[in-house]
Amino acid sequence: MKLIYVLVYFVSGSFEPVETGMKFETLAECNDAAFEMAASFDMRYTLQCVPQDAGNDLPKISLL
Repeated sequence: MKLIYVLVYFVSGSFEPVETGMKFETLAECNDAAFEMAASFDMRYTLQCVPQDAGNDLPKISLL
């Protein structure tokens, strides 16, 4: 299973994540983007990188 990282944010007082539409191959790339966004905006929300299955690999099926 291959993972990608999706950058989401949480609005203050909400527990529902909102996707930014930004996807990354590595956690480091996602964290860098989150840091850049946090540095350039007046933050009223929390950024978080969430791992997701990329869906590129076929599932392995066992017949046993």
